[in-house]
Amino acid sequence: MHYLPLGISALMLIAQSVFADVTITAPDGRKILLRDNGTWAVVQEGDDAEARRYAQLTLEKKFHLERGCRLGLRLQNNLSAQIRSLVLRFTAYKGSDIPFETVSRGYSYIKPTASQYQEINFRGITCDEISSIQVLAARNCHVGDLTKYSADAHHCLNLVEVAVSDILPIAKGVGSD
Repeated sequence: MHYLPLGISALMLIAQSVFADVTITAPDGRKILLRDNGTWAVVQEGDDAEARRYAQLTLEKKFHLERGCRLGLRLQNNLSAQIRSLVLRFTAYKGSDIPFETVSRGYSYIKPTASQYQEINFRGITCDEISSIQVLAARNCHVGDLTKYSADAHHCLNLVEVAVSDILPIAKGVGSD
């Protein structure tokens, strides 16, 4: 059992050399995730490797403003690469299909496993008048191999999963910016 830390260290070096996350099984049966950034973690029951391939956007707060609405959003970086920059576009819908206002918010320098909180404001529409929020990615992201020169809105949006919210209906959009 004294060799387990040494074995994990050796496997971490191997994982770093191939630049990809690797899941191994330790002698005691535990699953261990070796990240390409040199860190490792014990995989918990129900931990889904697919979920680690996205940055998760969560709507956390809603503030009623006079003639407006402020929303608090958190982007959790579950990717194996740092999010150097990711600009998201949020459209507030009034009624079933009327896009009322679109605002952009940038997230930057979020290391893997870290998160960042941002707020957005919609003017001229109250929180009660917003029927839904659509999230799109702008053509400006720098995450891993994607740079502002190689990424398009489709690639940037594929990095993001939008969590279902009880606060307001919010979902990833399917259009382009």
